[in-house]
Amino acid sequence: MSSAISSIESYIEKRNYLRSLLASHQFEQLDLLLNNMQQQWLEKSSEPFDYEWFISDLLDPTKIAADILSHLDTWIKSNPTSYHGYLLQGCYWEAAAARIRTSNGGEYVSDDRWIGAQLARDLGLVSYLRAISLHERPAYALRRMMRLTAYLGEPQWLYDLAYGREPYTYVQLQNDIDPEIWRAGLRRLLDEGGDLAFIPQELPSNLPVRETDEVKTYWLNATLAIRSQDVGIRNEYLYFLYPRWGGSHEQMAEFIEGAVCETLSEQERNILWITKAWDFLGYSIYFPEQEDHDEIEYCCDAFEQLLALDLAEEQRARVLYQYANFRAHYGKQDGVWQVEKMQLCYELLVKAWQISPAMANPQMGLDTLMSCINFAHINDSYNLLPQWLERLQLLGDDKYAVILAAVASKFGLYGISKGQFDHQALMAQAKFLDAEDLDVGQAAANLFGSQSEDAAIYLLQQACEWGDISAMATLSDVYAGVLSRQNDRDINTYKDNALRTYWMERAANGGDATSQYNLAYGILEDNEELSPEQYQQTKKLLLNAMNTSNVRRDVWERSAHRLATLLIFGDIQDDMLLCLDTVLPALWNDESVENQVFAAGYYALAFHLGAGCTRNSYLAKVWLERGLELAPEDSYLADRAAEIFRHKELLGGTRAKMGFSKDQKLMDQHGYNLTFGE
Repeated sequence: MSSAISSIESYIEKRNYLRSLLASHQFEQLDLLLNNMQQQWLEKSSEPFDYEWFISDLLDPTKIAADILSHLDTWIKSNPTSYHGYLLQGCYWEAAAARIRTSNGGEYVSDDRWIGAQLARDLGLVSYLRAISLHERPAYALRRMMRLTAYLGEPQWLYDLAYGREPYTYVQLQNDIDPEIWRAGLRRLLDEGGDLAFIPQELPSNLPVRETDEVKTYWLNATLAIRSQDVGIRNEYLYFLYPRWGGSHEQMAEFIEGAVCETLSEQERNILWITKAWDFLGYSIYFPEQEDHDEIEYCCDAFEQLLALDLAEEQRARVLYQYANFRAHYGKQDGVWQVEKMQLCYELLVKAWQISPAMANPQMGLDTLMSCINFAHINDSYNLLPQWLERLQLLGDDKYAVILAAVASKFGLYGISKGQFDHQALMAQAKFLDAEDLDVGQAAANLFGSQSEDAAIYLLQQACEWGDISAMATLSDVYAGVLSRQNDRDINTYKDNALRTYWMERAANGGDATSQYNLAYGILEDNEELSPEQYQQTKKLLLNAMNTSNVRRDVWERSAHRLATLLIFGDIQDDMLLCLDTVLPALWNDESVENQVFAAGYYALAFHLGAGCTRNSYLAKVWLERGLELAPEDSYLADRAAEIFRHKELLGGTRAKMGFSKDQKLMDQHGYNLTFGE
């Protein structure tokens, strides 16, 4: 093992030892070690790899969740007064709540997921409250109470207890929720190993009296009363002042400059300024558009201002990693990676790593480094990637890094020698690591194009065994010759129609929207007339693809267009109605003019024919005119105009006008609502 690893190795070895104590049920020793670490943490400021890190990293993400929960339950049964047993049980349920909710934006989270997440939240809160009751200075448990109630809301029962009322019950909650949604949410909780929490009838006596309805402020003050130097809870509180959580940048600045933070050192306060700036610098979804040069320059200036602050080493590295990520976001121009731009990104990554290579966790910059090497073909002159993979496989908690290290070791890639790591152990580890935002199929496609086809196919086959849907979809592309064609290689090398279809169906059944669309497309193209079974299958596939959260835009558009065509010409009245009430409104309300024109044309056709609605020439004309206003030269609309205005009939124009006038008075409510939105 290299000398760069040795200084961090002791922390990782200690973490792994604590994990082994939990797994082997040596709870007395585990309590002793954690209590000693906590005592030191309570008396001084936070540091890298201190008590906070061990608590947050103690539950092994490579182990089956049910096994971890079983260990925690056994710990508590063997020692009902263990503060850390209940604390870590709360951490488990907090993580479970996040898994159930998913990291999707709130508008993309289904109602049953919200219910399941809130039920898991309750289990976490009950565990934290029990931990609080068992300790004189339960600062970390109080901090988790703040984080969890801010993230998923304060439950009514906790609010009631805070003010001495009878707590709201699950019977009452269930009565307020659709029974089907309740059952689905409860199933999600059961899948995590839980059941409804036993709501306490009173709060721990060592909690201060609540004097504010602002729940975040209450838990913040309770924590600081015990550990006044706690920067972490101030930072988490600040995060929940982001505008998307109902706060504002002005409130954030007031908090940092206010009384709560006046005792912090300059470096500690600068951590908070970084968090404030992270609202627009820390998340790629909020980065400016490529053509918005002024906003991009503003963000670059903001990064430079942060780097001019007095920052602790790990914070300076964090800013540099993200600065590289930000610049890499604009590293392509017209689909081509710009070497000069990506070279600058690489240099920022080097600076970040060199601040403290013995202690650094470079996971934050890994995607950008891979883009530099794989796509922009930047020379890794500082050998960052082999050093990073060695570090990250040792830390072992990032799925992408563990996969890369395993594949690199098996095939001798990225400066890693063949057999340098135990690739089988790493792959087994990666299977259980959770990574919502990791597209294993895309990672393999990148390998296929830039490094090794054999390595890519090996990764896909391994991930398919795990049940990874993105890997199944990409493996289907391999056997279709798609990846070979994309990389200007012989498309027949891996072509196998049977395997292509097999993996496409597996991916589609697993919920991959692209595979669902491709499968539906194949059915439509291969059959001039669909059987009833084929019709229903195609309808289901396209509906699912269209309604998948965060679906690729081109897949959504194609699915919606194909689905509209299938339904409107399907001669099934309910399906025509589905087209008019659901599919076409989504296209009409879309930002794309092309989609609006498509919807207008189909509405015009529907009202002209009476497909899914009462036939009405006036409403057909309204939709036709809307479409022509957007696209006067559209050929489909021109054909509809000839029909609706009866251009080819003798005296057709006059008859059409008479029909419009008559039908304007005969509009039914459904047609009126579809057209005029009321």
